[in-house]
Amino acid sequence: MSTATMTEVAVHDAARIIGYIDLKSIGESEARKIMSYEHKALGYRPPPGSLASQAQAEAAKHPKGGPTPPDPIILKKAALSDAAKIESERGQPIPKSTVVDGIDLSNIGEAEARKLMSEEHKALGYRPPPGSLAADAQAAAAKHPSGKAEKKVDHQVLTEAAIKDAARISAERRSRSNSPPQVDVNKVTEEEKKKLQSLETKLLDSTAGTVAAEAQSIIDMKKN
Repeated sequence: MSTATMTEVAVHDAARIIGYIDLKSIGESEARKIMSYEHKALGYRPPPGSLASQAQAEAAKHPKGGPTPPDPIILKKAALSDAAKIESERGQPIPKSTVVDGIDLSNIGEAEARKLMSEEHKALGYRPPPGSLAADAQAAAAKHPSGKAEKKVDHQVLTEAAIKDAARISAERRSRSNSPPQVDVNKVTEEEKKKLQSLETKLLDSTAGTVAAEAQSIIDMKKN
C-alpha cells in the first residue's frame, strides 16, 4: 500500500470509531446540533440513514436525552465524519469543510502552516498539491506570518486536519468513485501496520478496535 492509501484507510477507520454515538443518550437538543453540523457540511439536508436523521428519530423517543449526554466536541466530530462518509459513498469529493474544523486560515501563522505542511506531506508521501489545506495555509500565512497570538491552533487539531485532508486528496486522485480502499488485514506487513498505527494514534485516543490493532493481532499470531 502507498502512504496515501494507508492514510485513507486510517482516516476511514477512525471515522467509523469517531462516528459511534450511543443514540439512547441523545435528546432533541443534541439531535438538532448534529443536524445543523451535518447539514452545513453537506450543503443539503442529511438523507435518511445519516447520523443526523437517526439521531432525530431516537431523540423523538426521549426528548430530554439520557443522564450523560455526549460531549459536544464528539457530536461535531461524529457529524462531520458522517458527512464525509455520505459524500464518499455518493461518489462525490469529500467536502473540505469536514476536515478543516477548528482552523481559520485568516488567522493562521507561518509556524502553524509549516506544521500542516509537514504532517500532510508525511500522510501523502509527496508534497501537498495546490488546493490542499497545507498549500492554502501557506498562502494565507504569507499575508500574516505571525498569525494571531490569541487564536493559536492546537497542534493536535492541525495534525488531525492535515491527515484528513491528505485522505481527501488521495481519494480524489485515485478515482472519482471515492470508495475507500479495501484492506486485507491478513496481508498487512509489519511496516504497513506501524504506519497505520502511527496514523490512527494521531486521530484517536485509543487504537483498540482499529484496523491497525487487528493487523497487529494477526502478525502476533503468525509469530507464535
